[in-house]
Amino acid sequence: MDFGFYKYLRFLIGFVLLLYFSAQLVAKESQEIRILVDDDYPPYSYVENGKVKGVYIDFIRQVSRELAPNYHIRFLPLPWKRALMLVEQGKEFAILPPYRHTSTRPFISHYSERIGLEEVVVLCHKNVRLGDYFSKSEVSKPLSLGINAGYILLNDAYQKAVTRGAILLESNKSTEHNVEKLLKRRIDCYINDKTSTLLVLKETMVQNDMPNNDDFIVMETISSQSAHIGFSKEYVKHFADFDMFLTSLNGAIKQISNQQQPSLNNDD
Repeated sequence: MDFGFYKYLRFLIGFVLLLYFSAQLVAKESQEIRILVDDDYPPYSYVENGKVKGVYIDFIRQVSRELAPNYHIRFLPLPWKRALMLVEQGKEFAILPPYRHTSTRPFISHYSERIGLEEVVVLCHKNVRLGDYFSKSEVSKPLSLGINAGYILLNDAYQKAVTRGAILLESNKSTEHNVEKLLKRRIDCYINDKTSTLLVLKETMVQNDMPNNDDFIVMETISSQSAHIGFSKEYVKHFADFDMFLTSLNGAIKQISNQQQPSLNNDD
């Protein structure tokens, strides 16, 4: 072998080493951001075959690429109520996708830019006279209303009906559990996001060989709610340069949102 080959070989080895150490330096400088996500909220965030999936998951993965190499987002799927508890205790930094409830969730001090807009509805058996539970001063039997554990969805009218005993809240782990109870007539109605509710209803009826969903009606739209990433008040106190991170995150969310409109977000 001639001198030119050895010179080329030394150059090649040096170049590979430079790439390796550069990659190591970037990896060390990249800060991992762990976000707790609802593990059973299709189509927004859920676990399938051990993998985290969903509309919001795909969206934030794109956001994460925009934040590289400074930050890298990782998801930890958990039951919603447990995730909220960890954020409240300051043991975890962030959670996705809470609605903005500043008074009822004071342990969340900051919210990201909106990542989605959801329509909250009440789905009932078609023979339920929903209006009776608001118009009558007394009812012979309270309406059983299913709700996901840890969710805050009721408007003032529903909250007042619960307070006076006209509506009985039935808290269950997930949309799937609530829909199953609805099909078995163990609850009269279920309140949640329209897209998630109807998707799970359709899938559950197919699994149970039920031909159609004519027995169920979306009785009422309660509200439109924006979904965000929420940040723990206690954890933020110890997060260096949080304002810088939040600014970068919101900038990336806006950029991806503008690129995807109107597929993910609609006008307020």
